Amino acid sequence: MEKFGEILKNTREAKNIDIETVEAETTIARQYIIALEAEDLAAFPGEPYLVGFLRNYANFLELDADRIVALYKAKKLQEMPTPEALLKKPKPRYLGPVIGIAVLFLLAGCFCVYWFIFRTSQPADNGRIVLSAHGPAQYTLSEEPLEKRLYEGDEITVPMGDGEAPVVITVASTLSLFALEAPAGTLFVDLGEEIELDIDGKSGTEIIVFVSDISRTDASLGAEVRMLLKNPDAVPAAVDESAIPTESAAAEDYLVILEDTRAYPFTVNFSYRAGCVFRYRTDNDEPIEDYYTSGDVLTAQAQNRMRIWVSNIGAVKLQVLADGRSHDLEIGRSGVVVAEDIRWIRDTDGMYKLVVAELD
Repeated sequence: MEKFGEILKNTREAKNIDIETVEAETTIARQYIIALEAEDLAAFPGEPYLVGFLRNYANFLELDADRIVALYKAKKLQEMPTPEALLKKPKPRYLGPVIGIAVLFLLAGCFCVYWFIFRTSQPADNGRIVLSAHGPAQYTLSEEPLEKRLYEGDEITVPMGDGEAPVVITVASTLSLFALEAPAGTLFVDLGEEIELDIDGKSGTEIIVFVSDISRTDASLGAEVRMLLKNPDAVPAAVDESAIPTESAAAEDYLVILEDTRAYPFTVNFSYRAGCVFRYRTDNDEPIEDYYTSGDVLTAQAQNRMRIWVSNIGAVKLQVLADGRSHDLEIGRSGVVVAEDIRWIRDTDGMYKLVVAELD
């Protein structure tokens, strides 16, 4: 049987691509790239991460990602231990007719139970309610993460707390990008991406979504998704609009990340490709400084402003999450020390802009 690890390694070497380039282009940590090529499955924190990294790596090498994942699943199945029942000695021959009759009765009973469940739409495990044999499903988020393969039309009820009515979101697409239809609009999550989403269009984010498997050619295959409620205590308070400077008072040179008619809390994900000293400060909190290495991930939230200082900006990938969408930032070249402000400003027309500006 073909080995997916050998295919990845041979293809990379045939294209004269080193592991450092793969790490930089895919943001997959070096240790996981080596583990994929060596088929070291124990190196990953969980199967969703392994499958997500495997698809990203295969797509980067222009391989058939579905075939590579299928080879991984075949290897996993092949390495599973033989069921104990198959290792037992055969039963006496005279038991055959008795067992056959018992199996027939058991199958008939299972069919009756199966038919009854689908006809009466009784609740199933993990909050799922089966509407019909081929219809959409319904789920309710709770304190436990929802880990399911979701399909177009599936509905998820999200409790909002503080006496607010629950919000229902619907799976709008499972082709290439995972999309959710929510009161705030259509929200998108890419393969291998973990993102916080604002589903009601108000301040703050309510859920966290991670997509570990999705087809780029067949929407009927659905998407493997992990979804959970965000800790309410971690949601930043509403933005203090009185503290937002006007455009004229801001730095002369800045890059606009997004514009809107309102300002709202935002999140920044920092993915480290190499070692660097990193310091950040959100709003009026005390600054935090540490040394990060390749593969580390940091998530920070702010209401109005986030100030960052990096000893090597090329070692960090920045992704801003706001209003349910993600925005990648490129603010310097490798080896350069960078000090930046990510903050809201207001222009003369009353529009709010989330910008990044270099500090002196």
